[in-house]
Amino acid sequence: MRLAWHSGFASSTRDRFGGLGSIIMLHRVRPDCISPLGVTRSLAITPVFLDQIIVSLKSEGTEIVSMDEMAERVKAGLPGKRRFVAITLDDGYNDNLNHAYPVFQKHNAPFTIYAAPGLIEGAAVLWWEIAEKLIAKADSIRIPGGPEWRCRTLFQKRATFHSLMRYFSFTLTELEQLPVLREMCAQEGMICGASADQDVMNWKEMRQIASDPLCTIGAHTVHHYNLKKLTPDMVAQEMRLSADMLEAELGKRPAHFAYPYGSSKAAGRREAEIAAAEGFVSAVTTRHGTIHAEHRANMWALPRISINGRFQKLVYARTMMSGVTTPIANAGRRVVQA
Repeated sequence: MRLAWHSGFASSTRDRFGGLGSIIMLHRVRPDCISPLGVTRSLAITPVFLDQIIVSLKSEGTEIVSMDEMAERVKAGLPGKRRFVAITLDDGYNDNLNHAYPVFQKHNAPFTIYAAPGLIEGAAVLWWEIAEKLIAKADSIRIPGGPEWRCRTLFQKRATFHSLMRYFSFTLTELEQLPVLREMCAQEGMICGASADQDVMNWKEMRQIASDPLCTIGAHTVHHYNLKKLTPDMVAQEMRLSADMLEAELGKRPAHFAYPYGSSKAAGRREAEIAAAEGFVSAVTTRHGTIHAEHRANMWALPRISINGRFQKLVYARTMMSGVTTPIANAGRRVVQA
């Protein structure tokens, strides 16, 4: 990415690969590292880096727009306007309010938070974060009725984390994950399930940030499930109920949706069709790519550019948003869809 940018290749090919603009994907924004084993540090960037990104976008003439404006531009296919960037944040961490929000206010920059009501109320958990805390504390980890891993050294702990990720993602069903995790936590005397322990905004904080016109609240399912592992009826219910709950608490029905996990293993054509049928204006994935006029034919499988803690340098962000990395990450495809 350094070579692509400093050689001028990324900027010179932006008209071909950059399309109409980009949707940036963030998760956590906070000044300190919150990953005890370093395995989830990619989820967080610093407020300073967020500020640098926004300053850079403004200096190059890129417009920062809301998801509503993004959708209007894509549907209209307006290549004559300035390139846009829409900034989105997944999961509703309270650092979005405490650390990211002041940066957005400073620059009068619109942003979207995709919230899952189950995370807010404690009916769901961000299990990978709890798993990391659990492994950091324990000398061994045992799945009830399943495998066991020794994790005394940092190397063993990191290996255990990745093994546990695979087990939860591919062996357990979505409905099995939380009961299994709670039993594992109980073995180590840890509490699992309190939303405060996950650093997720509560409803009062959600209402506070949602009251600002700069903020758009989008739906993110109720329980943060991998939708591809559910039946069609369950997928529709997760989408519809999340919108119902957010509307009831915040007074406005969300028009935009984000698929939990968002890869091809978590959301595909079926999920896009259900999101459209449920009335969402757009739905975003975690697949790497920029936004093109061709996406107006399918607004429910939009790619994003992940700006994460492993790449906190402007050269990386600018190169990815130029679109030059899209065909590299997607087998030569310039336009990424479901």
